[in-house]
Amino acid sequence: MTARTAITALSARIFARDRRAGIALVTGLGMVPLFLSAGIAIDLSRVTQFRVALQQATDSAALAGAAVYNSTGNETAAKTAAQNYMSQAMATLPKNSGVTYTATPGTPSTNGAVTNYTVAVAAKASVPTTVLSFIIPTVPTNVGATGLNPVITLTASLGNWKSSAWDANTIYWYVVPTNGSLPAASAMHALFTNTGPAPTSLPSIQITAGQSIGFALKNVTGGIHGYGPNQYGSAQGHTNWLYSQLSPPSKNAYPTFAKNCALQVVVATSSNPSPTETAGSCYSATPANATVNCAQTPGKSIYFFWNDMGGGKDDYDYNDAQYSITCPSMPANSDFSANSSGKVLLTQ
Repeated sequence: MTARTAITALSARIFARDRRAGIALVTGLGMVPLFLSAGIAIDLSRVTQFRVALQQATDSAALAGAAVYNSTGNETAAKTAAQNYMSQAMATLPKNSGVTYTATPGTPSTNGAVTNYTVAVAAKASVPTTVLSFIIPTVPTNVGATGLNPVITLTASLGNWKSSAWDANTIYWYVVPTNGSLPAASAMHALFTNTGPAPTSLPSIQITAGQSIGFALKNVTGGIHGYGPNQYGSAQGHTNWLYSQLSPPSKNAYPTFAKNCALQVVVATSSNPSPTETAGSCYSATPANATVNCAQTPGKSIYFFWNDMGGGKDDYDYNDAQYSITCPSMPANSDFSANSSGKVLLTQ
């Protein structure tokens, strides 16, 4: 091998090594964007997962607060319900650097009248990064939700009032307790009585969308004209309470009597706009809509026909207390119409 040939061969080997090193360098530099892209994708996925979970917790907390916020005076209970939900939900959230939250009750009003009961929940948190931690250690996340419990106003009418009772009868309305128990005396609101003239006007009935109202008939045996004990065993002057939420409504007054001889309920329709009672018999069950939830009957009038079960012999006439309750009509785009289940809503 000549000196020239040896130099040429050595140069070729050196060039080959330099080319491989260059390729490795170029390849390494090309991997940096791929590495960063993968890191960004991983961390964004974690942040998104956390944000979704935090939003779900905030939504549920706002609904939990609004569900118990149905009158002025229980703001503390509403706030506590929302805070308790968030406190429990925090343990189930993906990894984070800490969550802070607030729950704020509110009562939007129109012309001084409350239209909704709301609970706004806001939450803030930081999510730690992994691949991008040397650039952005944490990513801030803020979410919020407002639960809304709409107020609706029902009207009562005595347009079909009549009574042939010898007993004294008074009708009360009340919000049906969520646990199904009977209402306390302080929760009863008198509508009218047959012991005096019918009122010239009736108070409006305001409830929230998740509430139902029931009616109680306070019946005093022989309270207008004495006739002795009635056929169900109630003595002269004795008070009997009948509740529309019970099956049968007389269950509290006459617990051994299984049939409904006390109440008929009819929802007015275009073909039957002014329903009347059907006399002469008892029924096997309490009728539908004996308790009124306007989410079920928006824009409808519900007619109630009570038979007080008084007299030496029951006449089953269902004309001892009669009235109707009308639920408001709701526009197609209203919060309430979107709330067909009669529950609270999310507004954001």
